[in-house]
Amino acid sequence: MQSTLEGKSQQLPDSSRTFFSILAIVSTAISVLAWQSRLARSVFKFAWICFLKPVRGGSQRERLDSFYAGQADVYDDTRGGLLKGRDTLLQLVASHLKTQGKVNRHSRADGPKIWIDIGGGTGWNIETMDDYIPISSFDAVYLIDLCEPLLKIARKRFAAKGWKNVHCLHQDASKFVLPDWQDGEIPTRGQVSLVTMSYSLSMIPTFHETLDRIQRVLEPEHGMIGVVDFYAGRESELAVKGGKDTSSLNLDTGLINSWFWTTWFSFDHVYLHSSRRNYLQHRFEPIKILNARNGFILPRLVKIPYYIYLGRSEPSFTNTSAADQGLEGTDGFRIVNGLLTPESPFSSGSKKDLSDLMMPDMSIGESAWSNLISKEEETKSLVKRKSSMSTALRQWRLPYALQRVHKQFRTHIYGWTWEDPQCDIDRLNIKDGDSLLCITSAGDNVLHYAIKADVEIHSVDMNPCQGHILELKLAASQALEYHDFWHIFGEGKHARFEKLLDNKIAPYLSVQAYSYWKTNADQFSSNFFLRGYSGWAIRLARAAFKIAGVSKDVKKMITANSTAEQDQIWKKKLRPIMLNPAMKLILGSGFFCWNALGVPRNQLNCLLEDGDIADFISATLDPVPALANMKTGAYHYFLCLNGKYTRASCPLYLTPEGFADLKARNGQRTTGIKMHTDTILNVLCGLHSESLTKIIVMDSLDWFDPIPDSRPLPKTRRPEEDVTPEVELEHLRSELDYEILEMKRVLKVGGQAVWRSAGKYPWYRKRFEKAGFKVEAVDIRENGEAIDRVNMYASLWRAEKLA
Repeated sequence: MQSTLEGKSQQLPDSSRTFFSILAIVSTAISVLAWQSRLARSVFKFAWICFLKPVRGGSQRERLDSFYAGQADVYDDTRGGLLKGRDTLLQLVASHLKTQGKVNRHSRADGPKIWIDIGGGTGWNIETMDDYIPISSFDAVYLIDLCEPLLKIARKRFAAKGWKNVHCLHQDASKFVLPDWQDGEIPTRGQVSLVTMSYSLSMIPTFHETLDRIQRVLEPEHGMIGVVDFYAGRESELAVKGGKDTSSLNLDTGLINSWFWTTWFSFDHVYLHSSRRNYLQHRFEPIKILNARNGFILPRLVKIPYYIYLGRSEPSFTNTSAADQGLEGTDGFRIVNGLLTPESPFSSGSKKDLSDLMMPDMSIGESAWSNLISKEEETKSLVKRKSSMSTALRQWRLPYALQRVHKQFRTHIYGWTWEDPQCDIDRLNIKDGDSLLCITSAGDNVLHYAIKADVEIHSVDMNPCQGHILELKLAASQALEYHDFWHIFGEGKHARFEKLLDNKIAPYLSVQAYSYWKTNADQFSSNFFLRGYSGWAIRLARAAFKIAGVSKDVKKMITANSTAEQDQIWKKKLRPIMLNPAMKLILGSGFFCWNALGVPRNQLNCLLEDGDIADFISATLDPVPALANMKTGAYHYFLCLNGKYTRASCPLYLTPEGFADLKARNGQRTTGIKMHTDTILNVLCGLHSESLTKIIVMDSLDWFDPIPDSRPLPKTRRPEEDVTPEVELEHLRSELDYEILEMKRVLKVGGQAVWRSAGKYPWYRKRFEKAGFKVEAVDIRENGEAIDRVNMYASLWRAEKLA
């Protein structure tokens, strides 16, 4: 049929084809002009009413009617660019409702499913929500607005859809009453599943009453509130009001911008004072928070700040595994970075004043702490509220208060993990029932351990971005199918990543992780593995190979069928490039080592004790090509040379079998993972004595300043009071000793502390011996032989607790 049609079209005379071509062009031009004419009229009307026409009326209702009467018919055409974030909010709401099963009409145990859209205007939110959740899934949907001209548009819209369960109520938001409430009284128990406010909170004069009323009508356990609105303010005004640890990524709008936008919007009776957002956060526990900028006018010059807040009426408390015991006890507690943890006997006995942790008395509304009796009870309540900040459906990430040190990490250092996890499984005998502490990095090894054995894992990293990577992998393993999971983490890109984030992954993410990935969604637009500091290492290698003209040889090496072929290509083609004077100069640079490889100066000094940088490169890379085939499993170097994984060469969690294990039984394999955003020492101090069997700290001990052998081990932690600069300096010099002693306390007898080092005989092994550990080398890189498939380190050591 297709060939027949093509034959007929070829028989048309040239004049006919020219006529049809001109007709198509003219029709297209007329359509474009008509569309532009409509848009031009809408924009002109919007500009006239918003900027020139005076707003009349004494009451809020009269002003709204006056302002919107002449533009109600073009409202949706002119607000698409200005009111950004509405679609994101609806997707977040929908994904959380779906995951919680709150829109399943066949389950009536929780009562009717009711949605109230306050200030919903023309009904755009409700119509758009139908793309994500059928409106028929709700028993009733109520649009409440004080502006009659906008409600007329909404009624027409809903009538056209034929929705019988959607109702428009012309009411004051602070006093709204649903039709089935007897005598207009709010039911004793909240019955509303969802309340949304799209750019309306900033326009409601009595916002306290409105939010109080919403809090009363929401279902106590599962009711949600979703808000998107403009805002302005400094971080000091917004971050801690309400006593909640909110995500502060992009929070601060700056002094000048705060003043400008507050003043600008006030002319239209839109109020951006921080008290509105603070009271919202005071009344509702956060589920997701996003601080963003709208640059629809002049993207690089004019950016209107707005936020998305998804919250719930009351905190929920989930059952936690034994890994949570450091948070859930009731006696012998202390505060470590805002978390309640058991008192370490290694700590000094001084008690820190907890008054600075108390929620400040707010000038808006009654203090949430007014009914508490003692500071001890205040502290416990504070910790419970902070613990509830982990509002994801899977509580992998322990809550953390954003500290100044966290803000120093703008992005991740490691996009993948350099250590060989199978080496750890085999040589360290990781088995079912083990309790581990390890460094998060990119999370590859954590997932490998979880798949291979039924273990409890404390995953630790001071860089929040490293935790965000692991949390994303864990969340995606539960939310996505293998195809999408592979594209994101196997190939490092997915064209629909942001959609998947909002629609599927978000319910499993913590507040901070969601905010980070929403802000940095473009990391998966091209190649995630080229992002972060480690991405620069791949870029440098590619540039060097391209300049040297050996890019084709790199391709041959990673597609070679044998280790012998790999080794030959390495020795003849690639080794001379990696060991030329220019590369040695770059690789030996402290700046490059830290910013591209994550190697600090102290670690660089460790490796230089055994030779120069050329010796280390040779000892690291020379044995690798002959050891394991990159094409079929030696995935660490395959990724660096190829820029992405393949199904045949990838970490275990990216294989179909590994992914299935992570997903099986509702993610049972992942329930023992607890992620800490803190130092190793602080986390160790928060764990029970003799609670771990193995501590794997990768190469982190190389980072410490050397301690003389003659210095004795400290007996106690530094006191919290009367700390002089000299005492503080001495404490920093002994930081490693404190960590070693805490390792000894939390390890069971026979438990092991394990580390890798850039040096063959790292100096700090003697500090373990001084603390009473039995120290031995698991493997040392000698005679040109590799210690594992990565071979990035000169040695692997373990220290066993004897008693």
